[in-house]
Amino acid sequence: MTNQIETVNNLHTLHVFDTELGYMGSLLLEMTDLLVYQLEQAMRALDYGDAELAQKVVSRHKKVAHLESRIDTEVMNVIARHCPVANDLRYVISTSKITVELARIGDEIVDFAKLIVVLFDPDTSDPNQKLLTDIVNIGGLIKLILDKLMVVFESRDSKSAYVLLQCDRDCETELQEGIKHQLALVMHDARMIRRALDVMQMMKALERCGEHCRNIAEHAIFMLDGIDVRHGGMARKLAVG
Repeated sequence: MTNQIETVNNLHTLHVFDTELGYMGSLLLEMTDLLVYQLEQAMRALDYGDAELAQKVVSRHKKVAHLESRIDTEVMNVIARHCPVANDLRYVISTSKITVELARIGDEIVDFAKLIVVLFDPDTSDPNQKLLTDIVNIGGLIKLILDKLMVVFESRDSKSAYVLLQCDRDCETELQEGIKHQLALVMHDARMIRRALDVMQMMKALERCGEHCRNIAEHAIFMLDGIDVRHGGMARKLAVG
């Protein structure tokens, strides 16, 4: 009888633990989805020159911070209640690290949105649309990368994460091309220099989002496969393989 009770209790504990891990994963997806929405709204604000919409992106960041806090709380509670080991501990710790990177992406999107407000200040003329083309390009790339991260979290398939190990290089390439283009425009018309500097700051904020996405891909691979690909040589080898 005692053995039966212990078995039932163990099964109940495992069920509760699995439920808590699942909830933690759902919060991670919710946070990523919110960041995708934040980026979409910021890019829409840029497209329409809507400083008010950009300001809403800034204000909505408190929801991102709230989700970060909720995940942190769940992580601490799971560790305190269940003392996870092996694969479970790896999952919990990786979730915590991914959350930090997602929060940093949120910070970069806020910085990006604040620059949109500056760019479309009603006391100044609207920027030349040619200046904004490079932002649209890199913004579209970040959106694609975040969508792929959503797939990784939903499917728990590391193959997509390995592909994303190169995403920061793709963003860096877009940034370099964008800088060259901005400098060429300034050389043609020196009056664009102030706006071009703002645009380059915006592109840099988005490029840093790409760096954080790569870090998330690395943590996701460790979470799912138990392989540490944070060191460049191994990461390149695995990405090619």
